Amino acid sequence: MVNIFALKINNKLDDSVLTDLLGLIDKKKRDRLLKFVFWQDLHRSLLADLLVRKVIIETYCISNEEIEFGVNEFGKPYYKTLKDFHFNVSHSGDWIVCAIDNKPIGIDIEKISACINLGISENFFSNKEHDDLLSKIDPFDYFFTLWSLKESYIKYIGKGLSHPLNTFSMKLNNSKIYIESHNKILQDIYFKQYNIDKEYKMAICSLNPNMSNKVSILSINDVVNTFIASRIET
Repeated sequence: MVNIFALKINNKLDDSVLTDLLGLIDKKKRDRLLKFVFWQDLHRSLLADLLVRKVIIETYCISNEEIEFGVNEFGKPYYKTLKDFHFNVSHSGDWIVCAIDNKPIGIDIEKISACINLGISENFFSNKEHDDLLSKIDPFDYFFTLWSLKESYIKYIGKGLSHPLNTFSMKLNNSKIYIESHNKILQDIYFKQYNIDKEYKMAICSLNPNMSNKVSILSINDVVNTFIASRIET
C-alpha cells in the first residue's frame, strides 16, 4: 500500500537544533542548503530529507548513519540499499509531503495562488487542458489541480521537466483520473488527490492502485525527536 506522510512547518527551529540536524544529512546536500537566503527554504529542504529518514529508520529499524541516498540522471532521489523501497517528497508553502511504496511513486503539493499568470498554461498544458481551464468558474483552483497531477506523474517517471508537461493530458471524469499521451489512455497508472489543507492541492501518481485514504500528519517535533531531544522556538 502507498503510505503518505505530511509535515506542517509552523515554527522555526532553534539555531542549535538546526545545527545538530544539519549534521545528520549528506555533506553535499548540507552545503547546498546552507546557501539558501530564507530560513523557510532551508527548513523545508532539511525537514523533507529528515522526514524520509524517519520513515526508513522506523520501517526498517536501521540507524541514520546507514542511510545513503542517490539520485538518478534526472535528479530524482532514491534509497541505495533497498531496491523495493520507493519514495518521493514535495514541499510548498507550509507543507512537506512524502509518499512511500514498493513501486515507483510521485507526489506533488502546490499552494493555490491567484497571483499566477494563467497564460503560462499555454506553454505547460496540452491544448485540451488549456481550453478546459479557461471554461472553469474557478480557473485558479483548476490550474493547481492539473499542475499537481501532472507534476506527480513527472515525478513518478523520474525524468523531471525533461519530459515536457504539454506532451500529455490529464482527464478528470468525476472521481476517475486518467492520463492521455499521443491519443491513448495510459494503462496501469493510478492517481489520487488528497485534501489536507483548503489552500493547497496535492496529488499522487503510482503503479499501485492501493493507496491509503489517510495522510499521517506529523509535527516538527515528531520528526526532530526521532533524532535529538529538542525544543522548538515559538
